[in-house]
Amino acid sequence: MTKQELLGYLSDTDGADAIETAAVFHCTYFTAAMALLRLSRQGLVARFQGPNTGGYWYQLTERGFARLDFLESNPTGDNYGP
Repeated sequence: MTKQELLGYLSDTDGADAIETAAVFHCTYFTAAMALLRLSRQGLVARFQGPNTGGYWYQLTERGFARLDFLESNPTGDNYGP
């Protein structure tokens, strides 16, 4: 799961939590949660308290959309992951 893949996934959804993200990318919950937290700390996603589970829910920010656009237009991009 690269940063571009994760940002692309979030751009196609209304938001996701770490459980859904782990299922989509076939990784552990911990891996998905840490990747989403890193994106949150970079200002690329907004983090909200989930309404039903009490966990966190993540949505792409304008900065996240801009970074995704950059990564998609730059073939050498950021391939070091989230």
